[in-house]
Amino acid sequence: MDENTRIRWTNEMIKCFLETCIDEVNKVGRNGASLTKDTWTKLATKLEEVCHVKPTQKQLKNQYDYLKGKYSGWVYLRNKTGNIYDPIMNTFTLSNQEWEEFFKGHPKAKTLKTSPLVFPDLCKDLFEGTSATGSRVYAPSSTCERTVVSSSFPPHFHSTQNLEEEDEDDEAPNADIPNVDPSIVSPSPHSSKPNKKRAKVDMDELAWDMKDALQTLVTRQIPPVVPPVVPSVVPPVAPPFAAPSVAPPVVPPPTTTIDACVERLNTLGLDPSDPLYQAAIDIFGHTTLLREAWVIMDNDQEAILLITMFLYVYYMKRMRLKRKRDNTSALTGRQFTDELLQGNDRQCLDLLRMSRAAFIQLCDHFKAKGWLTDSRHISVEEKMAIFLMIIGHNQRYRVLKNRFQHSTQTIHKIFHEVLDKMIIFAKEIIVPTSFNPNPNIPGNNRRLRRVFKGAIGALDGTLIHAIVPIQEQHLYRGRGKGECYQNVLAICDFNMVFTFVVAGWEGVAHDSRVLSEALTDSTIGFPFPPPDKYYLCDAAYTNTRGFMAPYRNVRYWLGDFRRRRATNKYEKFNHSHAKLRNVIERSYGVLKARFPILKRMAPFALEVQRDVVIACFAVHNFIRKGGLSDELFSEYDQNTEQGDNGEDTAEEVQSHGNTADQTYMATLREGIATQLMQNGE
Repeated sequence: MDENTRIRWTNEMIKCFLETCIDEVNKVGRNGASLTKDTWTKLATKLEEVCHVKPTQKQLKNQYDYLKGKYSGWVYLRNKTGNIYDPIMNTFTLSNQEWEEFFKGHPKAKTLKTSPLVFPDLCKDLFEGTSATGSRVYAPSSTCERTVVSSSFPPHFHSTQNLEEEDEDDEAPNADIPNVDPSIVSPSPHSSKPNKKRAKVDMDELAWDMKDALQTLVTRQIPPVVPPVVPSVVPPVAPPFAAPSVAPPVVPPPTTTIDACVERLNTLGLDPSDPLYQAAIDIFGHTTLLREAWVIMDNDQEAILLITMFLYVYYMKRMRLKRKRDNTSALTGRQFTDELLQGNDRQCLDLLRMSRAAFIQLCDHFKAKGWLTDSRHISVEEKMAIFLMIIGHNQRYRVLKNRFQHSTQTIHKIFHEVLDKMIIFAKEIIVPTSFNPNPNIPGNNRRLRRVFKGAIGALDGTLIHAIVPIQEQHLYRGRGKGECYQNVLAICDFNMVFTFVVAGWEGVAHDSRVLSEALTDSTIGFPFPPPDKYYLCDAAYTNTRGFMAPYRNVRYWLGDFRRRRATNKYEKFNHSHAKLRNVIERSYGVLKARFPILKRMAPFALEVQRDVVIACFAVHNFIRKGGLSDELFSEYDQNTEQGDNGEDTAEEVQSHGNTADQTYMATLREGIATQLMQNGE
């Protein structure tokens, strides 16, 4: 069939389309967020056999994208609060204004207003989990809390020493399970040794407390042994008419066989695969004392507690053996940090990615705010140096462990401590500078900025490398050469200071989708420009009020004008527009050159990767706003040629703004183009 021939998709065709797609996905999987090449061919053949129509591959892809976009909008409305969904008619009740707001973020779902989504169950089976959701999105300007993951250290990396006192020789507890008479239970070591001042209860103390509690719980269940009473030589004379004495009943000892213990365990309703069930089996094979306590224990909650405490103490016995010290360098972390601050300034630039003056100011700022404080063995400067070396050189914990002579767990703790405070710092440092910029402020192309009088900055998205679990990689692999990325949207002024950042979007999300969601989500805190101001953006965005894009299908990138000058007003406008908008490209260049972790992310949780990106933006702004001398800013301060990156977009460009706004900006753009042509710019 010719591509120009329009197909009328009936419900029968749509059902056949969806069922065939689901069947093929179950058999051969997907190609990213789309289908494989063979699947498209089989789809066309199946539709020809069943519905007697053979669409082209382009028409099949268009239908796939249409249904996917419509389903995405349908899910969004279904999840909205309020009684707006009619499950019988499969329709939504919204006002015209609510529909208009919905269309801004979901332009492909406009038909939901007039026609319901057909076969929603089939659409769910096919499209569930294939679209970017932005569930991990966060912006420093946001009014809602960001999603976080626990920063606790992985269990198999637990150190045997306290985080604050890792240089002390603390003995690991002998976490033996109680197997002796309770009367000869040995005291815990911290009751016989002189107490040391500790910043917090360490793991050793916790292990001993758990051991003592376990012993108490076990011994409480065992009835005390009453010694037999030896009868006197002369038995007492019974009074007359006294009732015959009755011997007390003999209580048989509890059955402590393994079978009896398992029978008691089965009454708890635990699955045999449950770790608690397996731990209980270990208890039965350990000591008679534990089996006896277990059998007579009539409280299920105490039985579960016994299992849990045994499991913990046994784990501590296995895992918390005294570690062989491997940090043996004579140069401690404090000495290394002092050497950076007192030695050649080049060392700070190379290792911390900023000058000594900038580093000292950054540490002083965090001290003044109370975000970071000196701990017993680690100063704020050392904490900040550890953090900056991780994001500045993409070094792993084990490398920093050797350099700063701390345990891997301590490095982990410090990194997350500083990262959490960096997010607070980002709220303070990533803010709009001014909506009324003076053309004479620092920056390039002052003459052009007088022509683009309403321009207050540049807006663009960038891809940041991401490490993603395999089950989610198709959502992050929409662009690039097989790599996974998160999509980040940022705005900067003409002084290379970022004024807005939103990070955490999946890589398949198009730049315009990210912007549309930021505009419609009131919690993001997008800095809307005044009516007469606008941001400069590339052709991936809609030319509408507040956002000026170049002319499409006209030369635009600076490299395109290197050997051939602009010949008409449209090319002149695009060339001038590219020179001004280039500030966002240079800002991204400085950012990624300073922090290589953005080019090859470390294997953190996705939420942590997002926070690392925001922290890098915050440090960038701190250096630039402070007016501090910096080699990277000097290097990127001049216009650099950039070209279209040629990356395929996984989602179609989404428009935002109504017709009146788009007409307003088109008229303004035409006037600037005419002025540039007359001025000979």
